[in-house]
Amino acid sequence: MILSFDPFQGKYIKSLPLHDTQEIIKDTERELRIRLTLYLTHDFLMKLLSYGDTVKVIKPKQLAVKLRNIYASALEQY
Repeated sequence: MILSFDPFQGKYIKSLPLHDTQEIIKDTERELRIRLTLYLTHDFLMKLLSYGDTVKVIKPKQLAVKLRNIYASALEQY
């Protein structure tokens, strides 16, 4: 799994890693990109959703689509 965070959230992710397998791929003024090796659980999915627009799923595409569908479904409630 590859995730991209905005700079502000990236500082937090560097100081408190999401998982033991967290590996920093890219760390610039504009982005923190990390790689994680883990099974996607409901708890982790909820954790990703809690980051809102400060995180972008780069890989796997299926996870990006799943998050997009969850956000779209939530918007339909309003």
